[in-house]
Amino acid sequence: CPTHMHAPEYIRAIWQGQIEEAVRLIYETNPFAHVCGRVCTRRCEDACSIGKRGEPIAIRWLKRYAMDAVPHERIKQIAGAGKATTASGRRVAIVGAGPAGLTAAFDLAKKGHAVTVFEALAQPGGMTRWGIPEYRLPYDRIDRDIDVIRSVGVDIRCNVKIGQDITLEELRETHDAVLIALGLQQGRQTRIPHSEHEKVFRAVDLLNKITAGEPFELPHCAVVIGGGNVAMDIARSLARMQKQQYGQVDVVVTALEDQQHFMADPDEIKEALEEGIVIRDNCGPQGCEISAGGKLIGLKTWKVLSIFDEHNRFAPSYDPAGETIHACDTVIEAIGQFSDTSLLGDALTEALEWNRGRLKIDAAGRTSEPWLWAAGDMVNGPDVVTAVADGHRVAASIHAAMAVMEKTK
Repeated sequence: CPTHMHAPEYIRAIWQGQIEEAVRLIYETNPFAHVCGRVCTRRCEDACSIGKRGEPIAIRWLKRYAMDAVPHERIKQIAGAGKATTASGRRVAIVGAGPAGLTAAFDLAKKGHAVTVFEALAQPGGMTRWGIPEYRLPYDRIDRDIDVIRSVGVDIRCNVKIGQDITLEELRETHDAVLIALGLQQGRQTRIPHSEHEKVFRAVDLLNKITAGEPFELPHCAVVIGGGNVAMDIARSLARMQKQQYGQVDVVVTALEDQQHFMADPDEIKEALEEGIVIRDNCGPQGCEISAGGKLIGLKTWKVLSIFDEHNRFAPSYDPAGETIHACDTVIEAIGQFSDTSLLGDALTEALEWNRGRLKIDAAGRTSEPWLWAAGDMVNGPDVVTAVADGHRVAASIHAAMAVMEKTK
């Protein structure tokens, strides 16, 4: 587990009927316990020794069970235990109210620092709220995790856009440390012919609309490009809406990989198939088909021969003879995401060091600018539990920096 959760200990506590003790152990390493009890990548289950002779222990579901079994107000008491009784007098600004930013905020607030989190969107939670459908992660569970974090003194300010409402330079001047913890909120594009058509969407944009309750034209027939969890999330979300509005499901998922090597959780794939979604693997997108009247009528794919070259670099090769036209009225791209770093501004972007489009940080999460730390998806990619681990690590680094400030007063 990236967060080094005490899984054997809290499993044992549950087995012994000590559910509150299990919650206490969970909160020693993970303030996003409700979230991770539902959508964690559960690497611990892959490593479970019992899995060698059958199914591994359902560690993720046990976490969910413990969190759902204990009253919320009692959870807040358990989580708040050990909070510093005196304020440090130090102020920390955190940009981004996702798992990394809020985990760091939780840790730093418990150490006695004054922590303010600035979030551009209307509600906190980051991509756990705006990128994961409610059927997988109920919003009220996200709200409970965030309420616990607020209860230790974290101030979360939503609808604050860095670069418009306030600048990073202003935060630097009024705080002792600044942490930037952005999610991967921008969807990547295939850039295949006609992908600029108005009926070609990015999955994260549609998932945001669904979460926000914003209206959009529901496709009668959709093709999704991608084989990860985001692809399954948008496919299953549209399938549910189609079933309600049209009485039938017409969603196809296409991906470069064969189904056994999809990045999506196997449970997601299994449930997508059960819900009537068609999966066509080994299909490489070549272009959107447009009618003489300008309407999108399909996606053209070629059979994939290989995805990587002899140097293990991404370089798909195709067989044009294996051409398929997937009829549809909408194409949705779910091939990855990236962070919008425009809020950094030109001067800071130029001053910072970068590594293949990601902020370069040291082992403790500090950037090349000594007042600025970075964590989360923008540094290590999309994974809730890794973001939580990042939050812990960077909080420890910031707290250590505060201690040095005290000694040099």
